[in-house]
Amino acid sequence: MKIKLLALVFISQLGFSQEKCLMEVKMNEMLSNPVMRQKYEERQARFENEFSRLQSLPLEKSAQSGPTRIPVAVHYPNAGSANASLKNCLRALAQNQINILNADYNAQNADLSTWTNTTSSYFPGVNYGSLNIQLELATQNHPAGMGLVNGDVAVTFGYDFGSGSDWDTNWAGYLNIIVRNDLGGTLGYAYLASDPADGAAIFMNNTAFGATGNGCSGYMPGAPYNLGRTLTHELGHYFNLNHIWGNGTCGNDFVADTPQHNTANGGCPAISHLSTCAGTPREMTMNYMDYTNDVCMYMFTAGQTTRQQAHFNTIVGSFNQTTLSNGEFVQKNSISVYPNPNKGSFVIQFSDYVNDFSVEVYDQSGRTVYSNKFEGNSDLEQQINLSSAATGVYFVKVLSGEESFVRKMLVD
Repeated sequence: MKIKLLALVFISQLGFSQEKCLMEVKMNEMLSNPVMRQKYEERQARFENEFSRLQSLPLEKSAQSGPTRIPVAVHYPNAGSANASLKNCLRALAQNQINILNADYNAQNADLSTWTNTTSSYFPGVNYGSLNIQLELATQNHPAGMGLVNGDVAVTFGYDFGSGSDWDTNWAGYLNIIVRNDLGGTLGYAYLASDPADGAAIFMNNTAFGATGNGCSGYMPGAPYNLGRTLTHELGHYFNLNHIWGNGTCGNDFVADTPQHNTANGGCPAISHLSTCAGTPREMTMNYMDYTNDVCMYMFTAGQTTRQQAHFNTIVGSFNQTTLSNGEFVQKNSISVYPNPNKGSFVIQFSDYVNDFSVEVYDQSGRTVYSNKFEGNSDLEQQINLSSAATGVYFVKVLSGEESFVRKMLVD
């Protein structure tokens, strides 16, 4: 019954105004196809069973031990003529956006402090959520005919993903992200409750991908959607989250701990903003599933995370883990960062010798603050110094060949 009701909600909202996200419009198109509709309803049935199971568990047992690694492929279909320099820039932009997603989905984004220090007091009993996942650009066993070899990151240029469709079985098993320059005023869209087994994808406008300071020619994030949060929103749909207003006036987003919104919010509403729905609840405009500016959204609720977790548990086996590196470097080395916390000067310690490696350090916005290559190394320790590092959480990424490790670090 819940599944059929949800489908009817989408059909009844066909005329709902869309500017930022086309999820509802695309869902109505998909549900008009009997085959696709059946597959969607089967997925939702599996989800409902898993969602009920998770809700019956204590919170600490419903969370995954993870983090679970997710292989990502990024496609730039309009960049077929890009030169080597632009391709390198676009690969870096893809990594920047993935860094942002990892911070947002693991509740490690710096602006979450606004919730913990200020706005949470306006929503008694509501906690933020963390899905505990690790998105990574795939580097192994790429689909044939893509011009990619082992060690290359899964980023394509000029590839016609889906050949007119929004699904591409050549890329089944990946979390696919398509970055286009022809989506017009739409910032992006994803299909609700997607499955990587179908070669599903998230579609992004080139002006809302990545964060300011990381753009490339023709792919410049533009204010107010310039912090990578559009993709955080769309991945929420992929993991079965509705818009927080429930896709209609005072609608139902099927999450217990989100207040009822009368409609979408834009801009940066004040915390005093109230809904016109029954009881005039305070609207959670800082939630990733609203339409507010990137700088004003910074959290999922614990209830939203449980809903995402339930869908993720039903599709996790469809992600192709053989596309992620897990070779000798990972097996032999236990890498530590000390002291942690520190003042911006720290040591990377290896448990085994690594002759050639590189180090990247990025902040919670996904911005790279340090990058260096080390060749002919003969020590088990490497000193790193960050110049003028601000206080906050950073991520230290160590790469050797096709392998990489990431460690969290605090600068105080």
